[in-house]
Amino acid sequence: MFSMRPFRMSLHASRAVGGESANYPESSLMRGGLTLTPGAVPELQTGRSEYGGSWVVNAPSLPRVEFSYQQGSGVVSAGPLQAEQTQRSIQALVSREGPHLSNTLRYQHLAADNDISSAFEQRYDDLGYELVARANDHTRADVRAGRRTMLSRFQAPVDPLAGGDPYRAPATGDVELYYGSATLTHQPNTRFSADANLGYNSERSSAAGTGALLAMTTARVLPFAGLSLRGSTTYGKRRQDVGGVRIAALTRAVGGGIDYAVRVRAVHAGASYEAERAWNRSEAAIDSRAQSWRGRADAGVDIFGIAQLSAGYDRDRSVDPLLTLGNQWQDRTHASARTIFSPRVAVDATYEHAVIDRGVLTQMFRMRYVQMTTTTTIQLARERRGGFTAGEFLNRSFGADEWHRYIGGSYSGRLVGALLLSVTARRERTMSDLAHLYQDGYYTMGSLEYRLRLFTFALEHRYTDLALTTASQIDPLTFTGNQILLRVGRRFGLAR
Repeated sequence: MFSMRPFRMSLHASRAVGGESANYPESSLMRGGLTLTPGAVPELQTGRSEYGGSWVVNAPSLPRVEFSYQQGSGVVSAGPLQAEQTQRSIQALVSREGPHLSNTLRYQHLAADNDISSAFEQRYDDLGYELVARANDHTRADVRAGRRTMLSRFQAPVDPLAGGDPYRAPATGDVELYYGSATLTHQPNTRFSADANLGYNSERSSAAGTGALLAMTTARVLPFAGLSLRGSTTYGKRRQDVGGVRIAALTRAVGGGIDYAVRVRAVHAGASYEAERAWNRSEAAIDSRAQSWRGRADAGVDIFGIAQLSAGYDRDRSVDPLLTLGNQWQDRTHASARTIFSPRVAVDATYEHAVIDRGVLTQMFRMRYVQMTTTTTIQLARERRGGFTAGEFLNRSFGADEWHRYIGGSYSGRLVGALLLSVTARRERTMSDLAHLYQDGYYTMGSLEYRLRLFTFALEHRYTDLALTTASQIDPLTFTGNQILLRVGRRFGLAR
């Protein structure tokens, strides 16, 4: 709507209803996650709805404003009983850019709820502000501040390459983070740059709480192409709260690092190393020395344009006798491969394994995760394509063991004229100790679609075979469903 005006708007909505029948063991009184009364065997009624909209204001004399809202839900009812799962997304942005000054305010909200099990409940809220001031081409200042909250019954692994304070609290359950930073950067030429930063953060999860107020200066020198040298100094205060025991310390640190990257024809490689030494003093006048170092190496090769291989290894160590979470042992191995056997066949594969230990003795937080994925794409003909995907994710931490495995295949192509065929099959299994969840499912979907000018006619068939166990389920919920859908659509537009 109003596509030619500076305040564009779009709205969308959809609603689908249907009925499903299933085959259950006679001894089970569960259907669609609902507990049924003895003797009652009603058919399942399903409904899906989605609506939302977006609005953009982009006028030369006004700040740029963006807003979008998405709401979706799925309902399963059996007689007088009903279960519902909802998803909601809100995004907003207000920004103003000038030749020397820009301001941006962002907000993002994601939420998912399920009436049957809290294992699927998720929350993510992020409110942030950013100010960028440019004095000239060589000097700039950045200011960032915000609040972030997260909630999930599943525990995501730590990103070994994520920047920021290594003393952050382990992410588990509810996580709340307040942060702020101000950075002044000066780069007189392409070979030298320096910056000064003042940062604050306060983070708390169900496992621990941490906070810091630090001032840092960093200088970088590039003697020649591929080589980078840097040095840094840090002064400020850190604190942690683990198991109700609070410790705060004044810290002073100096560090340095080196990076080198080289490329010779089809081979490229890189390595980096950085180290830091700190002197800490607690509120009880206890002195200690902390040290940390990090190394990284990676390499890749392009083999005659047929295969691209890359691998890398990262190792991170830090020792802090005073602050428990400052002790960290981290190893990460990763590899990827892409092969093109012919213009019609391509295979991609990735592998990643990480070991992360934080803390000491009884306050140790452990995490082990492995992630493997592979994708194969086959161009059978000009308008016919097949594919295969498989993957596995394993996450073992101090609080829970979780894993997810999947395998599937797909085909899409033109049969005759404007008649299109699409088929997808997928098998998934998910388990989480923390959420007491186990799910095993098999899904297939096939569709025939015919397009005639602005009209689309489609016949779809969906098959689902699902077994679900949660903390509130004594017996596994089993479901086998078939759904046939006839869909008619027409494209249209409005212009003004």
